[in-house]
Amino acid sequence: MRRLVLACFLLSSAAFAGTITGVFQGTVVQLGAPPSRSSQVGPKTARVRWMYVQGKNGVIRRANIAKATFDYDEDFPKARRHKKAEDSLLKAAVVRVTAEQDVAHNGEWQATSVSLVAPPGYVKPAGKPSAYTPTLARR
Repeated sequence: MRRLVLACFLLSSAAFAGTITGVFQGTVVQLGAPPSRSSQVGPKTARVRWMYVQGKNGVIRRANIAKATFDYDEDFPKARRHKKAEDSLLKAAVVRVTAEQDVAHNGEWQATSVSLVAPPGYVKPAGKPSAYTPTLARR
């Protein structure tokens, strides 16, 4: 019985030591190199590049974008696109980030993909006015 309990405990703790995948969208508030303590990256250590994204609710998330793939959302204006989507990543751009939160290592977000939704300061042009004309209901 003790072995069964011990085996269940070990298996459940190993399951929680994995990663959590999440998607968040917002405005880029800062792009940058790694913090000073991790700037001493050795040859076998992964490259680290941070992006800070502020959501509509005001929460800012930091994600390592060094290994992420970049693409354009279908709403991103074609006239403002660069050959490489990563070149359009600027402060104040709107992005959607898919990332894994590494629970075993301080919960840092490791971005797997970054989709550029809108360039900085872009206001989507208004579409055609609706043909629908609202009326007041009468009793």
